[in-house]
Amino acid sequence: MIPPVPFRLLGLVHLSFAVGRGMYLSGNIIYFTTVSGLSATDVGFGISGAALSGFIASLTFGSLSDRVGAKRVLALLITLQSGGYALYPAVPEIIPFYALIVVMGFIEFGVGPALGALVGSMTPPEERVRIRAVLHAVFNIGFSVGSGFSAMVLLGGDGLLRVFPWICSALLLLAVVLTLRLPGGKGRIETSGARVFGALRDLRFVTVTALSTPLALHSSIIFVALPLWAINHTKMPAALVPLLLVANAIFTVLFQVAASRRAATVYGAARLAGRSAMWLAAACAVAASAVYGDALVATVVISIAMLLFTVAELQQAASGWGLAHGLAPERAQGEYLGTFNLHMVTQGVLGPGLVSALIMSYKGWGWAAIAALVFCAGLAIVPAADTAARKRFADAGDTLIRRTEHTS
Repeated sequence: MIPPVPFRLLGLVHLSFAVGRGMYLSGNIIYFTTVSGLSATDVGFGISGAALSGFIASLTFGSLSDRVGAKRVLALLITLQSGGYALYPAVPEIIPFYALIVVMGFIEFGVGPALGALVGSMTPPEERVRIRAVLHAVFNIGFSVGSGFSAMVLLGGDGLLRVFPWICSALLLLAVVLTLRLPGGKGRIETSGARVFGALRDLRFVTVTALSTPLALHSSIIFVALPLWAINHTKMPAALVPLLLVANAIFTVLFQVAASRRAATVYGAARLAGRSAMWLAAACAVAASAVYGDALVATVVISIAMLLFTVAELQQAASGWGLAHGLAPERAQGEYLGTFNLHMVTQGVLGPGLVSALIMSYKGWGWAAIAALVFCAGLAIVPAADTAARKRFADAGDTLIRRTEHTS
């Protein structure tokens, strides 16, 4: 078991980081379009460019965490992120804004793999999924608090709005201070003989990562597609839609740890991923049926769909931690976690546009297409993960034999 003091400190790091991120993400568009004077289109293109940088960042910083130590990388990334927030008031022009927000996106997408590698270095394998689940719940709490802070700043008038980036920056500096107080875990991991970006050469692991992408579509559906569907194609009152997102956040905080209990092994995580696909496909069917009722029926049906999507989200998140940590060699936790994180980057870049186009253009058939894609991925991920696990444990056995022969 991880000592309670470092674990609580790690939770505080995650909480303070989440408050800063929640505040920034909840108010950045308003700041950029009012104080900086940028158009909504300019901001949208900048955010898209930042998202694309995640493909490189996830791999780069995951691998770097193995080589120089996850704690160092995490502290550096949060420090740079804090500095980037502080620079936003100095870039009112479009070209400097694009440059800064893309660099910031590159930095931000490195935080997840570095944090995962830090958890891997501080905890035994059987505890990693549970601790990731706790941290995920803590992040949601902090993000909600940060969103509340953002609302207070936005309601406080132009004076507070102008210093909005600096407040976000200060909150992240607190996370840096707390990160530096963490124990170093295993520090730098011996990587001699390891190939650069070896995780990308592990085709079985890449297959599991690719199959995880459709299973992660719950994020785009919950935050983009389902609200659009409810407002434009059902009789559900638009004012009730934000309450669905509040309910989703509450359920995530309350039940994420419980949902992770069966994901501590690769075997359990793979089957949990398959079950999450079934819940997600069922939720698509329920959401599609909301067009047939009046306001009350539509509200009830959409609420049930949101509950099912949330169950899928909880199970898919937990299964992802179990698969990523379980299939990653101990010497390359950061690199493998960074590679696995590509499924979330891909979903974040392609998912919102894809699912929105399908359901808004093809309605019920669009929901059916999403459900079919997810269902097939859910069926395929179990044998794919089993194959990857056999390869992983066979390689681990060969390594142990070679080390034994070398020392005897």
